[in-house]
Amino acid sequence: MPTRRRAFTLVELLVTVSIIALLIGLLVPALGSMRRAGWATKSQSNLRQWGMAMDSWASIHDDTLPWEGSKVAADMGTNLANPSFWPNALAGMLGVDSYATISERAFQEQRNVDNWDGAETVWNDPGAVVTRSEPWSFGDAGKGGLRRQFWFNYGMNYRLNQTLLQQAGVPEASTAVMVRTAHIAFADRTIYMFELRAQEGELAIDDPHRNASLDRASAGWKRYAARYSNGGHSVFADGHVSWIGNEEATTNAQGSRVPSTPNGDWNNGKLIWDPLGPALN
Repeated sequence: MPTRRRAFTLVELLVTVSIIALLIGLLVPALGSMRRAGWATKSQSNLRQWGMAMDSWASIHDDTLPWEGSKVAADMGTNLANPSFWPNALAGMLGVDSYATISERAFQEQRNVDNWDGAETVWNDPGAVVTRSEPWSFGDAGKGGLRRQFWFNYGMNYRLNQTLLQQAGVPEASTAVMVRTAHIAFADRTIYMFELRAQEGELAIDDPHRNASLDRASAGWKRYAARYSNGGHSVFADGHVSWIGNEEATTNAQGSRVPSTPNGDWNNGKLIWDPLGPALN
């Protein structure tokens, strides 16, 4: 005679659901870690390309590196008007539009710049979480109410030229003197470019650098990223890319992270920001 099939008991169902929930709980963090690792790999690839572009530019410009530009957002119009500004100069080395073209095209069409909101380009780190509603802007508004815009997840080290500019007695953003690759004695420790923080929340509330303005295309340690295990990636003058913890990147030779450290030198033995003298705040 046919036997009746035994149904699952309530206890068995609860055990099964618990096991499934446990497996999901184990799987989701693993997937998140894999996703972050993928983002980090892509960002490192972007930085490697920027580093090669820096060397290519120098090789055809008498050993001179591109201009880092003025760090002030209000000066972005002047920066973008200069062909030697790194987002213009290096774009050609990578076969993409100069940032002057990207910014102007978006302004004429009164829309956000192409690389805004997670676009997959060499300008963007896919791990950069955006909390703003629009890119950084400058200048007067257009007919649709939008100003010219820019958005960078990478920045050129603007301390590369610091000692040269001071010795020449010219302003910080001057193009009168430009750093050359021959000035860089320790290429394996000298930072060319690095990941910029995309939002304040990458740092703890009490961090001394948390409130530094982030509207930059060039910067120093104050705006170093912290989105990958509390650190970020840099490309060095010898072409290699490495992860550096934010605390290490922002600690000076005196062992302090406080920006107002007397005579603070952020060439800290492991990292070189200014290859020709102390990296001052």
